[in-house]
Amino acid sequence: TEPQPLIMQRMIYWFKILPALLMPTTIVAALLVASLLFKRRALALLALLLLGLSSNAFVANHMMAFAERGRLHQAPDQVPPVDAIVVLSGMIRDVATAQGGTVPEWGDAADRFEAGITLMQLGKAPVIAFTGGRLPWSVTDETEGSVLRSRAIARGVNPSQIYLTTDVENTAQEAEAIKQWLASRHENTQPRVLLVTSAFHMTRAQSLFARAGLSVVPYAVDFRNAEGALEPKLWFPSGEALDKFETAWREILGQAFYAIRYF
Repeated sequence: TEPQPLIMQRMIYWFKILPALLMPTTIVAALLVASLLFKRRALALLALLLLGLSSNAFVANHMMAFAERGRLHQAPDQVPPVDAIVVLSGMIRDVATAQGGTVPEWGDAADRFEAGITLMQLGKAPVIAFTGGRLPWSVTDETEGSVLRSRAIARGVNPSQIYLTTDVENTAQEAEAIKQWLASRHENTQPRVLLVTSAFHMTRAQSLFARAGLSVVPYAVDFRNAEGALEPKLWFPSGEALDKFETAWREILGQAFYAIRYF
């Protein structure tokens, strides 16, 4: 039999590849190729319709609203105290340097880190945990959690109040790693965690952490479904809307996968 780490490594590739095959851009490309091969104009028209819908801001906003499940921003001072604040990975990207190496930079979900620091400064928990997110194809050996730990210390958080998990590749592994850590700290009790992640990701994350046996207080940030009327230009196709649509659609697929898996 294959070693367990190797099996898990292969699975993470499938978890990333399969949703990509169901993205509008992939389907549009497939439809266009098929229309050329089989000389079917209807397939090209279907591709155009799908591209138009998925790149429309009105449609994309509604898709994101569904993924976010109507969550609203919470005032951090109104959040109840918990046993630990848990900040999920997904906000750091590696960029090339002029010297030939790489350096970590903030991505779109940097609000996760900011929220975690704010909640710690308000004394909402005695400890904050960062997950050691690192995928097999990462260009650096340093996990995202390690980067966040260093930045939290630079922001004044006591190193003794920071926990960093082992390397993890997805949300299910993050939940398991946090469960094992808190089990050693809170024997015979159900630890209560303040879970910090993007609003569109919260439904799946909260479900997985609850399934791991943790009492979860959700704290959603990084809202992608912005309030406000649509500008006239947003009715036209745009790459920004397409990116929002695919982000929401990928998360909805993930929610469906785990709902079926644990049914």
